[in-house]
Amino acid sequence: MSIRKAESADAGDLVRLRSIMLEQVIGGPVPREDLEVIEEFFGHWDYDDPLCLVAEEDGKVMGCIAASFYRLFPGAKNPTGLLADVHNFAVYEEYRGQGIGRALFSHVLRMCRERRVGRVSLYATGMGRPLYESFGFSSDAVTCPEMRLYYKDLAGLDI
Repeated sequence: MSIRKAESADAGDLVRLRSIMLEQVIGGPVPREDLEVIEEFFGHWDYDDPLCLVAEEDGKVMGCIAASFYRLFPGAKNPTGLLADVHNFAVYEEYRGQGIGRALFSHVLRMCRERRVGRVSLYATGMGRPLYESFGFSSDAVTCPEMRLYYKDLAGLDI
């Protein structure tokens, strides 16, 4: 097995793997309109940002993981101010239990360490939680609840 940066030839696998991951998150099939957005993205993406890696063997993609890197102002818990969000992490069902997810996750964490990332965050599904905990991840009490505004609502604002 090898791990490499994703490329445009991987688009079909990345769409399927993202759908598998989202099904775990939402607890059911991904709506067609979401699939269309995902297909459009992977069809036109530059494959540079965010970082996306695939695990493959004999030319067959078995899983993927992505990480977005960015900077905020530093603090005591994160003196570098560098952050990474891990996302789009999925392994095809027939390859689970073979260490592929662990290898992908380890690869991303090594990259975070090399970049001196001070905080790595992710959203955990029930399936992924044991893996993340085995690396020392824990739930962090959020002292300031996240608020969101999505594009469709932002576009309609009278500002």
